[in-house]
Amino acid sequence: MKRFLVPLSKSDESDESVTSKKIRKSSTTISVNNRDIQNNIFDISQNVENGPNQPNITFPRRNIGGKQRAFNVLWYSKYEWLEYSKMRDSIFCFYCRHFTSDNSGYRDEVLIVNGYSDWKHIGNMLEKHNSSNIHKLSLEKYKSWISAKKTGSVATKLNTQLKEDILKNREIMKSLIRCLVKLLGLENDDFKTKLNTLPKNAKYTSKTIQNEILNVSCKVILKSIVKEIQNGSNFYSIIVDEAKDESNIEQMSICVRYISDNRINERFLGFLELKELHAKALADSIQLFLYSINLDIKNCIGQSYDGSSVMSGTINGVQQYIREMSKNPCPYVHCYAHRLNLVLVDVSKHVSAIHNTIGILEAIYSFQSCSSLRNSLFLESQEDSDKKLKIPQHCEIRWVSKYKGIHFFKIRFKSVIKALKECTLSKKSKEAAEARGLLNQFATFDNLLTIFCLDELLLCINSLSVYLQTKSTDLSKCITLIECTKDQIKSMRTENKFHDLYEKVNKSVEEISGEISIPVTEKRKKNVSSKLRDYFVTSSIGQNQMDNISEHEIKMRSQYFEIIDNIVMEMNRRFKQTELIEAVEACNPSSKMFLDFDTLIKLPGISKDNQFIEKLRAQCDLGKKMFAADSNSIEAYLSIKSMGASFLQLEEVYRRILVIPISSATAERSFSTMRRIKTYDRSTMTGKRLYNLALLSIEREKSEELIQNPDEILNEFASNKLRRLNFSM
Repeated sequence: MKRFLVPLSKSDESDESVTSKKIRKSSTTISVNNRDIQNNIFDISQNVENGPNQPNITFPRRNIGGKQRAFNVLWYSKYEWLEYSKMRDSIFCFYCRHFTSDNSGYRDEVLIVNGYSDWKHIGNMLEKHNSSNIHKLSLEKYKSWISAKKTGSVATKLNTQLKEDILKNREIMKSLIRCLVKLLGLENDDFKTKLNTLPKNAKYTSKTIQNEILNVSCKVILKSIVKEIQNGSNFYSIIVDEAKDESNIEQMSICVRYISDNRINERFLGFLELKELHAKALADSIQLFLYSINLDIKNCIGQSYDGSSVMSGTINGVQQYIREMSKNPCPYVHCYAHRLNLVLVDVSKHVSAIHNTIGILEAIYSFQSCSSLRNSLFLESQEDSDKKLKIPQHCEIRWVSKYKGIHFFKIRFKSVIKALKECTLSKKSKEAAEARGLLNQFATFDNLLTIFCLDELLLCINSLSVYLQTKSTDLSKCITLIECTKDQIKSMRTENKFHDLYEKVNKSVEEISGEISIPVTEKRKKNVSSKLRDYFVTSSIGQNQMDNISEHEIKMRSQYFEIIDNIVMEMNRRFKQTELIEAVEACNPSSKMFLDFDTLIKLPGISKDNQFIEKLRAQCDLGKKMFAADSNSIEAYLSIKSMGASFLQLEEVYRRILVIPISSATAERSFSTMRRIKTYDRSTMTGKRLYNLALLSIEREKSEELIQNPDEILNEFASNKLRRLNFSM
């Protein structure tokens, strides 16, 4: 019998359910303030209000004592305090779990912590526990709690003063909650006076209470988000990314995308501290977290990560494991913002001019940023400008930063040269030598031409980059914007466009007053036809336009066209058409394929039921005319939804389409908040506190609602356990 009171050994793992086995292998710490969640028990009561969890299911059978045995639902009627965990296939005592104090000496009792699963001896075990002193004491505490909740204490009935005390207690706690959620001047002038009236052993200002209030606040926010998902489309997609915090701990950010109140939402759910980084561990961690907040992974119909093999692998990657766990196609979308960044990375590899120019600009940024004196010198060199600008930091994964950096060097080209010249006069030989090297590479006509070229191209792409990082991105709009961006870039590949650019650079060089020498305009040597060798030609009719272009301009034009060709080629490769993309385009009213049934039916996850398919076909035929006037997929979805039950099948298709994530920008933004919260001075902050503070900061919309009305937090706080002061109304 002893083996039923300890975790199963490797030889016994076959007896565990698949779900339990997956979850128990996870090496992830979830920041939830609850003993059961720390022990990976999520499907039994989490507070007293829930009551005992007593599912009536087909209970799994296991070989115990030579027979196949299972839990029997009849035990519920005999022992009303029983609750059953499907994850553990074990039973627990509801009373003892919630009303046994930590210092009672019984916290490790089997029905409180580990659960009991020896179905052969269950009768004797339950009878023994039912008559034990610890159980009787817990039962009395439960009855007292019920009585106090329903009718209040005797003093409440006899004296209205207690009710006034409760109201005062709640007002004080509301003020404390507001201060923790956000530091705002919302409190009454007499708050300090009221706080001083509380007993010294119940001020509720300790760090433990603060952490508990933070935890309860986050619990309320998560419940609100989950409720929005369940009451909205009920479908959702996950957005996941990883980064290290100040303590060098790998943190996984989990976000969701869903439809609620007729709009697309992307919400941050939390951080997970990772102990293992292989795909199976990451997928198990995601599943465990979703389970802990009551989100069914079977309703997950999309996933977006970066392009690393551990996440994107089609055989052993996270995307494949999530697909198996959700038991639906759950298409994976490689973050579009990452794809766009990879376009420039690949072009830089193929075009040496871009590679060299970006390398020079990064080197100049590093040169001036490592010394406050140099930084000041670069600012002072802009004295002739209306505004002094800092050199933007280059970021590998943000096109916006690339454009800002390129544009700075374009408009402050003269100032940078001036600053570098000053640095060449430094008494520090190493600094002077480095400045001379940078100046010689930077102050060239070819480099300036590449900067002008990149500035125009990145400006063209910047709108797409910004759109890909917004929360309410629509995949059909994204596809349209990508195509428009490619067309605009192609339109720049003309002789006239290049000539205009070349002249702009020439003009800028002349304004620098000899800082850069303009290449000598050596015209091409004309090859006269041998048939005309004995003749004097006076007409230029038929003369090739190339004869008036210098050799240098021809070289630069070839480089300009090469850059454009490579960008278009890489965009075609990175954003190639797939069945998913075609299905998305079929939902766009401006597309030629709008509501094309044969295209739309390719969407992963669409029901293959004959009746569903026939209804969808008919609705597509009707919708082509009815919804063609809508400008985009979201408007079309709202029009379809307004028709009620008439277009249910088509409405489901649109819900699936709109929930598909575009990028992992929401998860990436959460790391910016993480770094603001967990700084060098706060590097010992626990994962739980980091998670709570990050959620309150990122989901400001939800936090503001709690600030205005903290009653929900206070009710949750009061129901968690018995308090010295009474907060229950």
